[in-house]
Amino acid sequence: MVRRQAEHVQKAAGKAARKVADKARQVDLSKVNLSKVNLSKVDPRNIDLKNVDLPRFDWERGRFVRKDEARVVGHSFRAEEVSWPLRFVGWVVNRYIRFCEITSTVTVAGDGPFVQLQGAGKPVIVLVWHGRNFQAIPMGRLLISPITVLTSRSRDGAVVANIIRPFGFNAIQGSGTGKAAKKKTNPKKRGAQAFRGMLKHLKNGEMVLATADVPPGPVFETGPGMVKLAAKSGAAIVVVGASYSPELPLPGTWDKSKLPLPFASRTLVFGDPLYIDNADDDHIAAACQSVNDALNQAQRDAEKMLGK
Repeated sequence: MVRRQAEHVQKAAGKAARKVADKARQVDLSKVNLSKVNLSKVDPRNIDLKNVDLPRFDWERGRFVRKDEARVVGHSFRAEEVSWPLRFVGWVVNRYIRFCEITSTVTVAGDGPFVQLQGAGKPVIVLVWHGRNFQAIPMGRLLISPITVLTSRSRDGAVVANIIRPFGFNAIQGSGTGKAAKKKTNPKKRGAQAFRGMLKHLKNGEMVLATADVPPGPVFETGPGMVKLAAKSGAAIVVVGASYSPELPLPGTWDKSKLPLPFASRTLVFGDPLYIDNADDDHIAAACQSVNDALNQAQRDAEKMLGK
């Protein structure tokens, strides 16, 4: 439906452009007297730049457009379909993370039960804190079973998908809304569809990776979505603490993100599998707290191993 609307708008715009071009061809330039224009009176210093409409860069089209150019109808958030500048951003970040990976030394702890679950073909939900995304991405090389990452249905989510694909991750788009937003989840985020898609992957004995805390927060507080998914699918939840030393805090981020730096030491600490047996509200709330405690402990252990 959205694609058809976009095609209709594109045809209408093309028709209007051809009409303007036809009008321009009818202008008799021989009757235009440019000799009366006194260019010597034009002073560039008197030009008010605030009133000059400079072109803006349109990330959807991948080029500069007029300031008043209409927005693209029907955004495409698929990783392979976004404009080249967004794909380039994903490529640059991917190369940076890869450079950090190959120039660092890694220590992995507590991954025994996690490896056993993969070897047995059991479904697993892997959870990390949102602010440790960069640190956890290289974990893809340690995985045996296919794994799908939950990303938001947005341009940011498409960029993330382009970042993680070379590390062996697939992506499914959809998300909920954190309590800090103080509003219900927008259906356009396709959270329900993503939930069903992840459930299908888990039923096939695959793995799903997501962040425990949900944008825009609260930070370090587990949302109920992935816990409910574990209860419905019977999958084990495995929390992962990830850290680099050194790493650079990114001020102003809601999730207190930290950027890993090259030539560092890094750690991955896996927690023991957690199983959710009951999906009623009281049990889900208690399970969220259990995931919180386990993930906080894994993160503390990861940082402690680096002397933080």
